[in-house]
Amino acid sequence: MYAVEKKYEIEMKLKKEMMNMQELKAAANRSMSIANDVCNVLGACEQRLQQLEKAVLPLYGDTARLQHIHQNMERTVKSLEHVINYYMVSRELADLIQNGPHTSTTEALNIYLEALDKLAEAQNYFNKNNPQSVELENINQLYNTGVLKLESSFEELLSRNTRPLSPTTLMDMIALEEDSSVDSISVSGSNSTTVTSVETMRAAAAWLSAAGRPPSGPLLAIRAPAAKNSLVAFKDYLRSRSMAGSPLMRSKNLLNRADSTSRRTSKIQKVLEKRAINIMMKASQTLEQSTGLAIGPRRSINDAYMEECSETLDEREVEAAGTLAAAVCRIARREQRHALGLVPLPRLSALLAALLKDCLGILATEVERACSRSRKAASRCSSSAAASWALLARLQKLQPDLQRALHPAPPAPYTALLQNCQHHCIRSLEEWVEGVRNDSASGAVDGTVHQLPVAALAYCQALAAHLQVIGPALNAEPTYARAASQIAGVQDRNALMLSIYFRKVLAQLNLSLRNKGEQYPDALKAIFLLNNTLYLLQGLQRSGLLDMLALSEPDCEAGYRRMINDYKNTYLQSWNKLLSSITLDEPLPAKLRDKDRQLLKDKFSSFNREWDETTRAQRGYSVPDVELRESLKRDNKAALLPPYTAFYQAHAHLPFSKNPDKYVKYSPMQISTQLDGYFDEAA
Repeated sequence: MYAVEKKYEIEMKLKKEMMNMQELKAAANRSMSIANDVCNVLGACEQRLQQLEKAVLPLYGDTARLQHIHQNMERTVKSLEHVINYYMVSRELADLIQNGPHTSTTEALNIYLEALDKLAEAQNYFNKNNPQSVELENINQLYNTGVLKLESSFEELLSRNTRPLSPTTLMDMIALEEDSSVDSISVSGSNSTTVTSVETMRAAAAWLSAAGRPPSGPLLAIRAPAAKNSLVAFKDYLRSRSMAGSPLMRSKNLLNRADSTSRRTSKIQKVLEKRAINIMMKASQTLEQSTGLAIGPRRSINDAYMEECSETLDEREVEAAGTLAAAVCRIARREQRHALGLVPLPRLSALLAALLKDCLGILATEVERACSRSRKAASRCSSSAAASWALLARLQKLQPDLQRALHPAPPAPYTALLQNCQHHCIRSLEEWVEGVRNDSASGAVDGTVHQLPVAALAYCQALAAHLQVIGPALNAEPTYARAASQIAGVQDRNALMLSIYFRKVLAQLNLSLRNKGEQYPDALKAIFLLNNTLYLLQGLQRSGLLDMLALSEPDCEAGYRRMINDYKNTYLQSWNKLLSSITLDEPLPAKLRDKDRQLLKDKFSSFNREWDETTRAQRGYSVPDVELRESLKRDNKAALLPPYTAFYQAHAHLPFSKNPDKYVKYSPMQISTQLDGYFDEAA
């Protein structure tokens, strides 16, 4: 039973599969029929497309040829229009070019520049394609006319906007640069060129530079005289201000202030001069009596006044030269700012160098003049000779400003000027020493401090203020370099160099003082040298120069103190002649003989005579320093009173004369009192 069912199930499945197979065969037949139909359709389409291609391809070729012909025609038309414009440009632009450029605005100028560009383009076309064309001659003539008119308009605009700076404006510019505390200062007249004019000039200059005709010539011809006139006016302004501020001109202005008759003016002048002399003499005496300091030989008021005027003029001359150098730097920077955009940068430095040539020449002349005055001051041992170092310091400080203004070209004239100034400064140092050696001014009759030590201390103090400038300059000198190489252990090279020079000055000064001391008798010579040596030592200590001097001369202070002690001893030895008059070769007997009486008479008479002469002379000696004066008085008492007291007590009461008061004039107390009056200027 199970087998029958199984068989029936299999037969049913077989019958079902057979039916499926028949359906698949039918579907395959239908698919094949459809595929054949599609292939037939595609084949027909392909044939039609081939036929269409054969018909269209010739049409494409014709169209491409027509487009190429059209493009050629358009290019030909444009070329013809371009060429026709070249032939028409001279006619179209003739009126515009002949009228010249309008420089009122940049836009108006640009219209003219565009016209010149068109002419330049036409020039290039004809030079390349038709050099023999008559139209080229017309264009060249019109172009050259336009360029000349542009250059003329540029020069006119430049001249209209170029004015010399006033001296007060330059002074304000210098103050603005040097005063770092000023945030903003309005300098009137420092920029006379408007913004529109600057833009117009730069547009014209840029076109000219691009055309190969940079306006360096007009700039040099117009700006250089303006810069020179600015500096000349400033120099005259400084000179007039310097003269007006000098003591000589102040007194002259004071005397000439009244607008009356010449006779009345003469009387007023005499009265004022006499009053001024009395006031100065009274002030001088008051100062000496209150301080005990009497400086310099007794010169006339007129000599001292003229020397003060000369020193003031020397210093003002140097100061004016330094201010003039600052003005040159300000002018250089102003011209640099003005020239930027007017000439190509590669030509800017050469233009500025040529533009400032006259200014630098004027500055060189003034620096030479100031240095010459300083050297003359050095030859007469004036402290104003140190002012040239202040000038050199200012020139060195201003050098970077001028280098920036002339960059990248080196400021060769300024460098030469700087080297020349340094040479004069070095020479002034040696001439000052030579001036000390050749000084012929004699000392005062009272042996007070000579003017040379006073001037030397003032000069050395003034030099010390410029240590950083003098040190490198001396270091370049072989003599000072060799001297410095022999001194080890000094860190500050500049201070060492100046110390070597101070040593040289003081050595020559000491020698000159000893030579001047030869005019005095022995006692006054010692007083003269003592006064001057002590004044030098105290001045060096008071000014701080002694520490600097110790770098090259470590025992300088001890040396001065030894000299002071030696001069003291020399002065005290001047009493030996007086003491010899009261010295007996052997004691006198108890009973005086005639020759003993005569001997005592001679001794007392000789002492009285020598004492009167010495007192009369030494009362006029001057010792300005109070401590030294009192010390000398004590030393005099110690040297004289003990031997005279012993001689007086031993012999004054002896009956060697019927009239003893004739011979015994002075008691020890009287001698002591008179010694207290020595060196007293008020006596």
